[in-house]
Amino acid sequence: MSSSPFTCRWALLGLSSIAVTFVEDLLLEREASDPIRHEVVCVSTTGTVERARKWLADRNVPGADAAVKVYSSSDEMLASGDFDVVYISTPHPLHYQAALAALRHQRSVLVEKPATMNRAQFLKLADVAKTESQAVLMEAMWTRYLPATKHLQNELLPRLGTVKRVFADLSVPIVDPAAVSDTSARLIDKQAGAGAMLDMGVYALTWADVALGGTDATKVAFADSIPFATGSALIDDINTVVLRRSAAASSADAAAVAIVTTSLSLAGAPCAADKLAVEKVAPGVRIEGTLAQVSVPFPLIRPQELHVEWYGDSDAHKAEAKKEVLSLPVARGWGLWYQADVIAEAIQAQRAAVSASGDAKVPGKVIGEEESARILGWMDAARQSADIAYDAALEAV
Repeated sequence: MSSSPFTCRWALLGLSSIAVTFVEDLLLEREASDPIRHEVVCVSTTGTVERARKWLADRNVPGADAAVKVYSSSDEMLASGDFDVVYISTPHPLHYQAALAALRHQRSVLVEKPATMNRAQFLKLADVAKTESQAVLMEAMWTRYLPATKHLQNELLPRLGTVKRVFADLSVPIVDPAAVSDTSARLIDKQAGAGAMLDMGVYALTWADVALGGTDATKVAFADSIPFATGSALIDDINTVVLRRSAAASSADAAAVAIVTTSLSLAGAPCAADKLAVEKVAPGVRIEGTLAQVSVPFPLIRPQELHVEWYGDSDAHKAEAKKEVLSLPVARGWGLWYQADVIAEAIQAQRAAVSASGDAKVPGKVIGEEESARILGWMDAARQSADIAYDAALEAV
């Protein structure tokens, strides 16, 4: 790997609210020794060029007035734009076709979560990435790459003994059932993929996946949903999913259960300006092992602390429980830049592999393929069990 900094050049497909935070994170000041840099070089928009330039200027993007190229067609940008990776942040049902087009243009892709409406669509993208392109595909499940999550996964979980039970909840009152007309259309429009399972479940299920060790032995055992009406359709709101990990005869995995809950209307004060800034008594995640338990304070999407209670493996040890709080803050910004660095490094490595291969084809790379496919599969099963359905056209492969 080259010792000189690598500047990853980004194209934006979709100027969404999450894209605002993502771009602001990309452009945060870096240490001189940092091996990765990021810049925005082009965008595609369904609006006017003037509106796109104002959006860029409001984010203080260098070159917003002229240097950043604005395309009125995403197809044109994907076909002829000069960039390293495209960030797709359109509504969920548009992810699949946009990512598929990008990969077939040999473009690396970071696609917002959930990457697709279902597992079959994601598996198709992964197959195209590996067999028809030499690009890199990654779901933007940024929470997986934060310091607290990585520390839990790599350092704490091996010391908790056998994880037996997990609770994970992401319930944020971003939609008021009594005043849905005042809520942004994306959050109440079923044709845009609205619903707590896709919007919130992908996060909570990711924590269950991390805590249970990322194994295909974990399956959906139960799912239920209490919906609310938006005026045009029933949107899934208060959801409960029970996962069960089967004991594996060939490994150390033991039977375990995870209870995952989500809601777009619960809980906390809906009058709060920042719903994610509300302090909650209950943790977002609780992981119960045979030697210790860990809780993650709300919000679980951006963990900054891990609360640990060690109780050992005997009654004597349990009488001397030790509690500690591990502070593992995001280094700067909101933390979306961690995932940007991961895919930038993968793109750099992929280019080196392609360059060294001569005429031999180097297959594309899918970062987090097993995890993304597993969680999308869980959401498929949970939606089927809880009778959460979308227009078949949105889920077509």
